[in-house]
Amino acid sequence: MIFKILMLLLVVAGLVYWIKQPRRIQPGSQGASYAPVRARRPVFIALCIAAAISAVAALMTALLWMGGVAGGVTGGGYHGEADYLLPVSGSLLALAVACAVGAFIKRRG
Repeated sequence: MIFKILMLLLVVAGLVYWIKQPRRIQPGSQGASYAPVRARRPVFIALCIAAAISAVAALMTALLWMGGVAGGVTGGGYHGEADYLLPVSGSLLALAVACAVGAFIKRRG
């Protein structure tokens, strides 16, 4: 479980590094003037798609977990077979929020 959490943190750290890359200094310029960075629309679109897919996947796993728990409520005899789905749903939701924040940062500049 700790390995999964560390991998998710690694993905989030990679996204933050990819989004907030330093600007290049123009050669031959005096002082600390920075060159304007080109707009990276593919990264923004990829982050939006990743946020949408992660949000839908989080909703689907939460619904699957609720369906598994509901079987125990209605007399089906739930024995904890679907307990792993709730942390997966939470992780996917956290990934969706991270991608959405990254897309918001990319949109603003």
